[in-house]
Amino acid sequence: MNIIKFAASGPDAFELVAAIVIIALTGVALFFLYRNLVHEMREIRKNKKAISDEDEMLEDSGDDVSKLLTDVDEPKVKNILSFIEYAVKKTPEGKLGVLYYVNIDNFKTAVADIYDEKTIDKVIQEIEKKLGKYCSKEALFGHLEEDTFLYYYKDTVDTEHISSIGDELLELFREPLKSIEDNLTASIGAAVYPYDGINAKQLLKNAELATYVSKKESKNSFKMFSEDLIQSEKFNIDYYQEIKKSIKNDEFILYYQAIIDIKTGRIIGLESLLRWNHPKMGILPPSRFINVMELTGDIVWFGAWGFEKTVAQFKFWTQKYRVRDMFISTNLSPKQLEVSGLPEQFFKITEKYGLSPERFCLEIIDYYGILKNQAAMQNIAKFRKYGFRIAIDDVGPDFAIIQDMKDIIPGIFKITRAFVTQLYENGEDINQIKTVIKNAKENSKIVIAEGLENESMIQAIYDNDVRFMQGYFFNHPQSVDEIEVVLNDPPWDMSTFNHITNKKEL
Repeated sequence: MNIIKFAASGPDAFELVAAIVIIALTGVALFFLYRNLVHEMREIRKNKKAISDEDEMLEDSGDDVSKLLTDVDEPKVKNILSFIEYAVKKTPEGKLGVLYYVNIDNFKTAVADIYDEKTIDKVIQEIEKKLGKYCSKEALFGHLEEDTFLYYYKDTVDTEHISSIGDELLELFREPLKSIEDNLTASIGAAVYPYDGINAKQLLKNAELATYVSKKESKNSFKMFSEDLIQSEKFNIDYYQEIKKSIKNDEFILYYQAIIDIKTGRIIGLESLLRWNHPKMGILPPSRFINVMELTGDIVWFGAWGFEKTVAQFKFWTQKYRVRDMFISTNLSPKQLEVSGLPEQFFKITEKYGLSPERFCLEIIDYYGILKNQAAMQNIAKFRKYGFRIAIDDVGPDFAIIQDMKDIIPGIFKITRAFVTQLYENGEDINQIKTVIKNAKENSKIVIAEGLENESMIQAIYDNDVRFMQGYFFNHPQSVDEIEVVLNDPPWDMSTFNHITNKKEL
């Protein structure tokens, strides 16, 4: 009660209360500021001590740092490279060191896209444990990033010994894991100190280049760095590194091109085509990157990713537009066809979206190149068993397809743009091409011509009894938004190509 009276006793009393409140608030603010400063000072001292402790651990370990990474707390170990840099500096004069860059093959499709984070962590830990058991006192190992491990060895080093360790590491990664059912393999590159680099970063860069070449040549293999690799692979390795980042950044997209029945004007199918939405160069066609993806095996990743993306998009279109009997196709390379369990994986994707496999066509690249590949041919047979359509455009050596047409599994034969041009220009292989078309139709194969660019080409193809066509004349490969405009309001109808189809009948 007295306080109330005091507060209401006049202007001077009010100013006094306000001053007291301001002083109190200032005191509280100074207290928290002081506490934060004390906390920061403690953290600085703590961090300095941690750095000092880490340096002491490195110094105390001497030449035996092989188990160091598993003994220290994770927050203190920023990067395996810092330890390798220390080991490089401590390599005695006259001695050599070897950095092995170990990259798990197809890690994204074999592990990352299939299992949860807990299982992925178990895979990494299990591999680290294996490396720890293998690691000698003259070596250092560690996990660099998701699919990559480093192994640094220094002692008596010669070419034979370097290769021997590389082979042993390959075998180590082939061994079955307890955490997952599938067996993994690795591609390994090696760089030698001081010849291939005088510090950890230089060695890492050159060892990674050697690993890229090992993937390019066969995967599950070992390659030593050499100066020749820099000149021959510089462009590809730059793209390889960019592609790995672009996959993680989800920069790849799908474009679509229509397949038209010129007798009815209907869209009977769409072909999905991979594009790279490059952050600096814009939309890039496959010619700018597909070769590198094929060589390194990243094309395998596109198989499952691209197919599910296609199926999900097609499901949306079946609900929004009248697509009826329309199918959608995607390309599969020989390396993709070697993936174990691929048909089952694709079938489960169609089940997931409630669509029949018959609505999807798989275009096989280089069909005659995989005839002797047992795994690829078995996968093609399984795809057909599940109900997927199969298409090829390969005529084989000396037009072997003419004799083989009745025995091949694929039900669709595509005439490439090169052969379309020959039919249009009366080229030297015109008779064989006409026989291929005739045999295909006699054996109940659907024939589709690609690369149509003008009405004269369309007329030449239609005159050879082919009514299903695709090419720039109808539409360039288009984005999802652009092709939806075509699906919603097709620019062709029953009468669009009457002047072509009626001409033949007359």
